[in-house]
Amino acid sequence: MRPSTTKRAFSFSLLSLALLASGMSWFSGFSQKAHAQNVAAAQRPEPSASEMSSRLAAIDAMVIRRMQMFNVPAYVLAIVKDGRTVFQKAYGYADLEKNIPATTDTVFGLASVTKSFTGVTLLSLVDKGLVNLDDPLDKYVDGLEGPYRKLPVRWVASMAAGVPSQLSREVPWDKELEILNGTPLASEPGSQYLYSNFSYRLVGSVIAKAYGKHYLEAVRETILQPLGMSSTATTVIMEPTGRVAQAYGDGQGQGQLHPVSYKNPAVTTAAGMLASTSNDMIKYANGLLSRQILSPRAYQLLWYERPPLTTGEPNKWAFGFAAAPNPAIGGLYQVSWNGGTPGVASLLLLVPEKNYGLVALSNLRKRDVYEIGKTAHRLFFTGAEGQPEPPAQPQVIVPGED
Repeated sequence: MRPSTTKRAFSFSLLSLALLASGMSWFSGFSQKAHAQNVAAAQRPEPSASEMSSRLAAIDAMVIRRMQMFNVPAYVLAIVKDGRTVFQKAYGYADLEKNIPATTDTVFGLASVTKSFTGVTLLSLVDKGLVNLDDPLDKYVDGLEGPYRKLPVRWVASMAAGVPSQLSREVPWDKELEILNGTPLASEPGSQYLYSNFSYRLVGSVIAKAYGKHYLEAVRETILQPLGMSSTATTVIMEPTGRVAQAYGDGQGQGQLHPVSYKNPAVTTAAGMLASTSNDMIKYANGLLSRQILSPRAYQLLWYERPPLTTGEPNKWAFGFAAAPNPAIGGLYQVSWNGGTPGVASLLLLVPEKNYGLVALSNLRKRDVYEIGKTAHRLFFTGAEGQPEPPAQPQVIVPGED
């Protein structure tokens, strides 16, 4: 190991020990603040039945209008509240060339919404005592070199480990570790949030080693089977069903709609390999909201407690979700993430204290598509469309990809 690498590894190992010594006080500031803000917002009265009916009708009309405006081939929207599906509708065509309408059983890519499944599965292993979040990565991932070896699992799972967001090239994950090892960390571990798909491919490897089976098997046995999600896998696995939507691109709104290919799940793995249906994602949202999958302590980690950065600043992202009060819905505490790869725009929005979830799936990626679901979200809570919100995550668009 080079001397400079040794010095960096030693410095953040000492910092990890210091944080461990401070115990759960790591998290208390952010969680207490979030709780205080949430109590007042969550106590507001619910709209009347007639008002809610009007809001749902406005959501339906908005989706139809914006699909036409932005030339979206297919869109499926579902809203759950208190364990019931209060809105679910499929719009447009899963395959334009074959004239196949979209349905609530059409399979769409999830892209980075996969990370929430990865985070939940990781925390289930913590519940079982099979993973310690403060362990170094090399306890679970073979073949790591240099500073990557001693990165704490907790930081990797909260996008704060300094794992770079881009590599020189993307190849199947079993070949990519060598490229990652040769790429310097992008920031001092623990010092800043840096969104990285490679972080979650590493987390997938942690899961596989600790669980003793392939990542997808761990997700299936932890989440999919208990919740009855029989139509969630990868687009490759689901292709024989004939229900996988054709993916489309339009040059981010600059060209004509045309078919594109889904990313290879062997490349995206635990960061973006899953695909699902609206019906299955309703089961996922309700399973999370009813707290069926994890221990109460793990749900605190999943949604409320975020390891602070070494600067003292809070990190609003961990275990597959961004989490913070959303002023656009009256300050309610929102847990969410979206996914985007060629031909995939997915959105999962949860408001735990209102026992509410929204799922939106489409076969076209561009910002206007994400705004459809976010506008439906605002309409549900406020009765108004409101203003567009900034993207939840940076979208790396490769020229010609869409």
